[in-house]
Amino acid sequence: MKYLNRNESILKMATGKYVLHLGAVGFTDLEVNDRVKNFNKTLHYKLSAIADVIGVDYSANVIRELEKVNITNIKYGDVEKLQDLNIEGKFDLIIIGDLIEHLSNPGLMLEGIKRFCDENTIILITTPNAFGLPSFIRYLINRFKEGEEHVIGFNFFNISNLLKRYQLQVQTMATCYQDKATSYGLFFHGGKLFFNCFPKLGGTIFLLVKLGL
Repeated sequence: MKYLNRNESILKMATGKYVLHLGAVGFTDLEVNDRVKNFNKTLHYKLSAIADVIGVDYSANVIRELEKVNITNIKYGDVEKLQDLNIEGKFDLIIIGDLIEHLSNPGLMLEGIKRFCDENTIILITTPNAFGLPSFIRYLINRFKEGEEHVIGFNFFNISNLLKRYQLQVQTMATCYQDKATSYGLFFHGGKLFFNCFPKLGGTIFLLVKLGL
């Protein structure tokens, strides 16, 4: 198991690929104007520069504002109702980045993505690690803050069980860190050394998955 830079790893995999990006807008805890203002910091913005990418998000107000500044590769839609979207074809890479923990019925999304997959499609899933050491430490010192839209937590065991129910097979397991972690300076570098040795304790799960045909 490895400890990865989340965005760097995703962008490397996505370069030159046909990509479906679910939950594309980002910054879910911010107001509409702030989400638009910060869009150039998002993964989707970076993906758009290096891949042929279609995003899906249910934040209609943000999508409308982004369209005014010529960001037109995000479709409005509910990832739990992918069958309703006017998107055709198979994708090289499907990114479900820090999204599955927001969903009331994640199985509906997992079933829905199958129509976009063939035997070569890679599904990349990231989600907070319920057994991650950073969150546990924050909880112990009363500094833990759950995302406002988070309704479910995952560890390596239960997310693997969930994926199996939808004939999705985990190919690679890792953990990763977010870009904002690097702002902690020496503390980050010390933590990175630790998590390189003990990656299963990393704060974010990073999975590569394929459809079991």
